[in-house]
Amino acid sequence: MSAKHAPPSLFERGISRQRIADVRERFLQLNAERLLRTRAALQERQRILFDLVPLLFHVNHPSLPGYSSKDTPCGIDRFEPTPKLVERAQQYIASGFHYRPPGQHLIHSIFIMGSCGSIAQAEDSDLDVWLCHRNALPSEARKQLQEKAEHISQWAAELGLELHFFLMDNEQFRRGKRERLSAEGAGTSQHYLLLDEFYRSVVVVAGRYPIWWLVPPEEEENYDEYTALLHAQQHIGPDESINFGGVAAIPAGEFIGAGVWQLYKAIASPYKALLKLLLTEAYARHYPNVQPICLALKERVYNGECDADQLDPYILVYQRLEHYLSARGEKDRLELVRRAFYFKTGLHLSRPAASKQVERHQRMSALASQWHWQSETLLNLDTRHRWKLRRVRDEHRFLVAELTNSYRFLQDFAAHSQQSALINSEEMTLLGRKLYAAFERKRHKVEWLNPGIAPDLSEQQLYFHTLGFGNQRRWAVSASARHDFESGAVLKEDEHLSGLLCWCYCNGLVKENSRLRLSSRSQGVSEADLNRLATWLHAHLPKRLPAADPAQHAAFTRPKVPLYTLFCINLGQDSLSQLSSQGIGQHSSCYPVANVEMVVLNSWGEVSSMAFTGGEALLNTLHAYQQLTVAAASGSSPPKIDILCFNDPGERLARRLMGLAAGVQPCFENTEANTRYILKLADGFHILQQRNNELDVVNADSYSELIQCLERGQSRFSPLRMDRHCLPNSALASIIDTCRSDDCYIFVHLRATLVDIFLRDERGSLIYLPAESSAPDALIYQLLQFLQHSRKEQGLRHRVRLYKLIQHDGRWQSRPLQAPPAQQSPLYLEATAHARQRARPVFDVRWNNQQLYYRDEGAKLFTRLATQLVERYPKQRHFAIDRVNLGNKPPQQTTVYMRYKRYLEELIQREVDRLHTSRRH
Repeated sequence: MSAKHAPPSLFERGISRQRIADVRERFLQLNAERLLRTRAALQERQRILFDLVPLLFHVNHPSLPGYSSKDTPCGIDRFEPTPKLVERAQQYIASGFHYRPPGQHLIHSIFIMGSCGSIAQAEDSDLDVWLCHRNALPSEARKQLQEKAEHISQWAAELGLELHFFLMDNEQFRRGKRERLSAEGAGTSQHYLLLDEFYRSVVVVAGRYPIWWLVPPEEEENYDEYTALLHAQQHIGPDESINFGGVAAIPAGEFIGAGVWQLYKAIASPYKALLKLLLTEAYARHYPNVQPICLALKERVYNGECDADQLDPYILVYQRLEHYLSARGEKDRLELVRRAFYFKTGLHLSRPAASKQVERHQRMSALASQWHWQSETLLNLDTRHRWKLRRVRDEHRFLVAELTNSYRFLQDFAAHSQQSALINSEEMTLLGRKLYAAFERKRHKVEWLNPGIAPDLSEQQLYFHTLGFGNQRRWAVSASARHDFESGAVLKEDEHLSGLLCWCYCNGLVKENSRLRLSSRSQGVSEADLNRLATWLHAHLPKRLPAADPAQHAAFTRPKVPLYTLFCINLGQDSLSQLSSQGIGQHSSCYPVANVEMVVLNSWGEVSSMAFTGGEALLNTLHAYQQLTVAAASGSSPPKIDILCFNDPGERLARRLMGLAAGVQPCFENTEANTRYILKLADGFHILQQRNNELDVVNADSYSELIQCLERGQSRFSPLRMDRHCLPNSALASIIDTCRSDDCYIFVHLRATLVDIFLRDERGSLIYLPAESSAPDALIYQLLQFLQHSRKEQGLRHRVRLYKLIQHDGRWQSRPLQAPPAQQSPLYLEATAHARQRARPVFDVRWNNQQLYYRDEGAKLFTRLATQLVERYPKQRHFAIDRVNLGNKPPQQTTVYMRYKRYLEELIQREVDRLHTSRRH
């Protein structure tokens, strides 16, 4: 096409001043009507407060609410309070207030958006307020303005008007710079979709209007050039409008972030969020040919329409969704949208309209008639405040199915469009955590059914009873005392009572005036037990779903960690009275625990419950608690513990269990310490050790077996700790208490011609070496020399500490022992190992100057050695190895050397005994 036939450029076309004036007037007329409707929906006192909001930000006066300092930004462009407004401020707030115009104007506009002035503005609707300040306001000034807005919000809330202020810098907003995600603010999750909602629902309360009004729909793609032209040709004054940008093209990635944000909002307000979530889906289905509702609204205004009923933003949203779902034949989803829309209005068509709701009542009645809703449907919806669990559960199922579908659609859209969410990755993670906490279902986790569906599910009486027998026994709750369980009277079943009570409390079935009862089938649990357990649990459980609680927002900025662990001990038929009629003092175990019901609360507000029964109940509980401690180990404190024991006179068992928890907690919490904890139960001893974040338990039936288990090798230093009720007066207790470093400790106990030797090595392994000796000093000296040789081969620098074990007043004590003087021995025995693949090593042996090689002697080496020793030392019955050369890399721990020493000495002793026996015969 030749240049002379090309259409004129935007700057050559010119702009009609009359058209601009007409459009501006229509928008202002629509704005005025919406403002009137917003005020009309408020109560008289709320209306007065609402009218005063612009004045409170226009001036700084010490007697007005929100005042913090004289330097707080104030002054609204194009705003001048009327004498009547000043008079109201004097009448209702501060009689001494006198209006003085501010020295400068640092606030461009005050807008409200959302349901204000629409059919969806109910009596309890909150108002979202955009407080738009001058560009690049200094951070300190912005902070002061934020504080003032928060104070005004608190003041208004005390008087019954809920305002949420959002500070906006329009230049930063246009460049995509947003505040961080908060409980109320969408952060970077959406930009154009937020603008779409803003433009279709905005009401100018004071100050500048959006310049977007003056950009014709056909010029939306040329938004920046057109607004520049409006200013260049002076169609608007310098302080007349504010520019947030256009909405011509919504990027695909924004649908994903905005959808996730609405999924999060659905946790607390499912019906309100559902409308926006489905609108996001409807837009995305038509990507890239998306026409936002705000542009459709603007096109109708440019065509001469300014009727507030026809341009009601919520009606426009519903009509778009109706068209979208009808075209897809999704009648059930459309019916859910209609319910959500109806609940958002807060109207009750089954009742006569209140005087200030007549107009909204009539409009909603017309819609309900189009939907063919019968009076029974309206009555059911209008009595939502009376819905109980079954109705709420059905609705919850519909809502969760819809939210799940939306989430899958977002995933499919992201894959199809090959676009990632434009939301900041940290904010995406935070929202994901909230969704996970609210909706993810898993075993043991308590499910919250009711956020935002019905206001009160509480029952006057709840009856608890058991179903089934033995391992199949379950607890059930119903609002009826009937036992005809086939009739559907059961509200919920659970494997254990504490889990069922947690579910009842979290879902609001139990309130202060509720009475908890037991039916005849209670399996050893009394009504007093039931109420005691319920009171104890209620004190710890969250009062509302934390993922939907703005006060808990900060908790989701961090990974979840367990906060509280509640242990309910010996409830019901496995109580302590069943275990022992004499109580804990006469029981075979210091911890007579037959069942444990465990409730865990984490930092995201998730509540989980599980139970352990039988002989392994306590050990399984410790394993579960260890896993929680591992989960909290990354810089967090371990979960706090509370214990409730039944049939526990004087709370002796409870105190012992708290002591046990205090004992094992450091072992689980400090993985670097690699501590082993020794516990005694009715079935024997148990050595607990954390390995690779799992709890390893070594069982020993007897004391001697326990000592053998403690001999096991360790990959690194592993100190021992003994439970205070496990062998408190034993020699082992004294040894463990004495060994406080990673040195090698020798403990000697003299018994006539016997010597008991315990050696705890540099890695914490403990070996018992009994010996017959009439010369203990020589034996000890020989052992010390052996250890010196071993340490040299190991290349280690640990010390060797020597102690003597004695009994005093019935208790074993360890006292330092002086090393004996050097002892001259006529015999020196040394063994050198030769490794064999997959087999125990074999040894060459040297005694004095005699050398015996395994390659020559084979299995008869020790027979040959014993023969030579007996011939050379006929009166000596016991022979000790002075040195073992292992030559292993990496070096072995000392107990390995000691085990080989013991093994070799036993081989020699066997042959020596055989020789002496044969000679006697």
